[in-house]
Amino acid sequence: MKYFGSKRLDGVRKFRQFIAFLFFFELFAIANASALSLDEYSQFGVEIARPPSLNARSAILIDAATGTVLYEKNADIALPPASLTKLVTLHLAMEEIKAGRLSPDEMVEIDARDCSPYIPYGSSLMYLRPGMKVSIRDLMLGAAVVSGNDAAYALARRIAGSNERFAEMMNKAVAEMGFDRMTFVEPSGLSEKNLVTARQFALFSKRYIELHPEALKELHSVKSIKFPRPEHATTEYHPDGIIIQYNRNPLIFSYDGADGLKTGYIIEVGYNMAATAQRNGARFIAVLLGGSSTPYANGTAVRTKDTKALLDWAFSNFSTARPGYIAPKPLRVWFGKTIQLLPEPNGEAAITVPSSLKDRVWARIELPKTVRAPVQKGQKIGRIVYEIDKKEIGSVDLVAPSEVQRGGFFRILIDTVLRFFAFILGKV
Repeated sequence: MKYFGSKRLDGVRKFRQFIAFLFFFELFAIANASALSLDEYSQFGVEIARPPSLNARSAILIDAATGTVLYEKNADIALPPASLTKLVTLHLAMEEIKAGRLSPDEMVEIDARDCSPYIPYGSSLMYLRPGMKVSIRDLMLGAAVVSGNDAAYALARRIAGSNERFAEMMNKAVAEMGFDRMTFVEPSGLSEKNLVTARQFALFSKRYIELHPEALKELHSVKSIKFPRPEHATTEYHPDGIIIQYNRNPLIFSYDGADGLKTGYIIEVGYNMAATAQRNGARFIAVLLGGSSTPYANGTAVRTKDTKALLDWAFSNFSTARPGYIAPKPLRVWFGKTIQLLPEPNGEAAITVPSSLKDRVWARIELPKTVRAPVQKGQKIGRIVYEIDKKEIGSVDLVAPSEVQRGGFFRILIDTVLRFFAFILGKV
């Protein structure tokens, strides 16, 4: 009787542990990743220099690897992006190429509606002429390098048939990416009715680089293009020699590590910039909106000065730490069509820290022993925990790389039996 009672108590204890585990797992599954604020790093004896004072009405600076916000100024007010709009246009063009609906080598006959005088002659142009046959690759370079409004219009017309239908595609694309405060009425940035916030545009730029890393080398850091060339002659227009047009972004000529992204200007908002640079394993993204809008204020020079100052501050004070960790083993999936799942980091396995602390960051893994089907793609399973001196400073979620559907009758029956014995042996 005593023996039976001991077994009974042990069974009750295991059952309570099992319920507690389920409760803990539910909390674990919904917990949000955390990270220290910049001020909280003072506990490690770190002092961060004050950021520069900026002319722009709105600005933000983020780490491109982690999305960590390092600086912001009125980052949530909606302002016209001007030619920063063309990043969304180029994103859609590259997505069309990936889908096989567009080719960089395809030749497009230029419509008169995509040329001056339909587009203001004083605005940024790659100088398309009606009847020219121009490749998609050249049009993308024209939009990225010399900020050609005509290039953006020509791309939009080829992809969607009109600027209006293309704007619908733009709005759908950014909405699906979660950017609910980015709206567009046309593809070039000429309209002041295009609106973004600095915060969302910086995060869009981060995603743009992740989706199209080749664009930095093939488009945004290209210093010049030759256009038009002799092969672009029409019955009414013949290029007079070779014309060289230079990149509108001065940072790629003068700032170490700069390889994008886009400048912009319309009178309604002033001088805008979305800039990125990479040094020593760290990449930062700065978005500045609403700089000085009068020629007398020398807005282009002020925009460049402010952007350089903000990036200098980032590189001087912050690093992207990527400490090694023991990679997780595949987890047992109970009641699923597949029986194993290998969690992966949700984004890059990295954390942004003050530079002086980079070498003090350690990483460890938190994972349950097993999971139960169904599992959704992207579902949080565990996390990578980053620590300094055994104090948690942040984490990155570990998520399911693919969906695991619930198995059939026999799989559920078999796993019910196996899981019972695994539970008795303390392996669940």
